[in-house]
Amino acid sequence: MNVNHIPATSRQFVAQPPFWGSKMASRTTPGWQKNPGKSYGIMVAVCLAIAIGLGVLFVGMQAVLPPDVAEIVARSIQPVGLVVLFGGAGAWYWWSRRRKILISAADDGLTVNTRPGDAYSFNGAKLGTWGQTGGMTMGTALHLQCGQRRFVLGGRDHRLAAGTRLDAPDVGYGLEVDVDAHLPAADFTEILAMVGRRHGVEIRPQAPAEPGRCLLFTNPLLVQEIGPMAYRKRQQFMQSLGRPRLAIDVGADSIRVIDPNTNAIVASVSPAQVTATPVVFRPPQWHMFLPTLGSVMSNVMTDYWSSAVGMRVAVPGMPPLTISCRDTISGLDKRFSWPDNVPTERARADYEVSGTDWLTLVERFGLAPYLNNRIEST
Repeated sequence: MNVNHIPATSRQFVAQPPFWGSKMASRTTPGWQKNPGKSYGIMVAVCLAIAIGLGVLFVGMQAVLPPDVAEIVARSIQPVGLVVLFGGAGAWYWWSRRRKILISAADDGLTVNTRPGDAYSFNGAKLGTWGQTGGMTMGTALHLQCGQRRFVLGGRDHRLAAGTRLDAPDVGYGLEVDVDAHLPAADFTEILAMVGRRHGVEIRPQAPAEPGRCLLFTNPLLVQEIGPMAYRKRQQFMQSLGRPRLAIDVGADSIRVIDPNTNAIVASVSPAQVTATPVVFRPPQWHMFLPTLGSVMSNVMTDYWSSAVGMRVAVPGMPPLTISCRDTISGLDKRFSWPDNVPTERARADYEVSGTDWLTLVERFGLAPYLNNRIEST
């Protein structure tokens, strides 16, 4: 298909790039999963090599520079290095988020401004799920081809109607292939309508009243409660994170809690019997009060990533469920928040869900009016 086949009057969309760092994660994670021992050894070796290199540089400066100058340099290395590290990361993040991906779509295909000369036909288009390591659902992915070149477009928070055929493998953060760009659910639905017209079929999103399944995974932050010397326990815990612990099937007339590994029903009640209360989980941290810039920045970052928007769900016949969500807009900035008057709990939630499932639970449990969502999804 030639680029000229797409008319100038085609619909244009502004897409977002992949999450920050996701491409690197997609390249490295399969290796870690296949041979975690070897991968861990490589990581340790690289860290040691960097530390030895810095040590040699430090000793060399002390040998060459006058003692008073060497002392000043030694005191300045840590703060200057941290400023350069975090400043460079911040500058790269700012630059990457300013880059706009423009997608021009018509009934026969689409073009992308970041790939001039390529035109991706809707002939042969395939649908799949967009997720992340551990099976959390981010939305739907559309796989397109231009010769040997592939373009994967993600629809954030987009859910397909039950029974829709999925021919493409799962893609996403931490998997072998990640999306190349993503759109909000409403824009993604428009493109799927064009794909459907091309193939003479209707590709429907999930209807609001249609039952949906939300997967609850063990909260990975619970690893912070395992002692540093309990290596085997930590390893077993990390290996279990890829399997969902519970599933909540939310429908218009019933709420069912299910064991997704056996399909056994844990509880089945009407929506009126379920009570959900918003809460902010902010667990206590063990800070090292050292007079260094590094410790201060580390404490701030630990507090930021350990805090999470959450809810406490009471279902008759079972203990309360504490659920959190740490979804981000682009990889570093948090997406959801509650109003300031929502109580804070000095603990970690037992379960964690994806942003897509979080929105489903918030909507079905009547908490949507209180949620601050930095991405308005439909």
